[in-house]
Amino acid sequence: MRLAIQHTMVRGKSLVERFQRAAEYGFAGVELTTGGFSGSIFDHVEEIEEAMRASGLPVSSICTRKAEDLISPDPEERAARQENLIRLLQLAERLGASGVVCVPIRPPARLVDLSPVWTEEELIERLLVVTLQDIIAKTADLDAAIFLEPLNRYEARFLRTIAQAVHIGQSVGHRRVQVLADFFHMNIEEADMPNAIRSAGSRIGHVHLADSNRLLPGHGHIDFATNLKALRRAGFSGWMALECGIPGDPDKTLPACVAFLRERWQQA
Repeated sequence: MRLAIQHTMVRGKSLVERFQRAAEYGFAGVELTTGGFSGSIFDHVEEIEEAMRASGLPVSSICTRKAEDLISPDPEERAARQENLIRLLQLAERLGASGVVCVPIRPPARLVDLSPVWTEEELIERLLVVTLQDIIAKTADLDAAIFLEPLNRYEARFLRTIAQAVHIGQSVGHRRVQVLADFFHMNIEEADMPNAIRSAGSRIGHVHLADSNRLLPGHGHIDFATNLKALRRAGFSGWMALECGIPGDPDKTLPACVAFLRERWQQA
């Protein structure tokens, strides 16, 4: 089990302190969030590499923010966001990270409905597939993956289920376009979480962990033992990163969460 935590969830006056504390808590890696830096993440590369050296922890992945969603109604904005994702994939490759988390589009952004020729959803899907194919072609020398993250109905108009993300990946037709399984969002959108995991199988390349109340695993009602078992039986070997709120004292609840998850993974 490769367990990571987003760097913004860990206290510290510097990135080095955050990484070192994550190591002390028992995490094996750190997921960077682009919105968690002053200015651009690209201005902090040396700081990130120093934090990795000082802590011994790798960067598991890079998670983007809403302003970086690939699909926009503005062509110039779409082009800028595509170039941004290419740069993030290059950064992930440099850092040795597995890939970059990508959400296609979130409210209030939307495209036009061209029914009966194209519905808005069909237009988004086609535009997303073409955009991803172009990005893959322009980064053919890289191994870093693009992790498509489905969000729940209250946060996204498009791409809400694991099956939809699998479909997009199949349409793009490249191994580097993979599915992100986020337990919090799945708990809302999937009628059967373990079955959704089993159906996606090897298409799942990354996991975000949070409980039903968006707190640390073990503080809500998601059955982590059953879902982790489904992941393990599907042959999942990627990173799982915490993306959630922290109840209580982090110095106590974060190590306890690591133990909670590792125990259930071992029992799976």
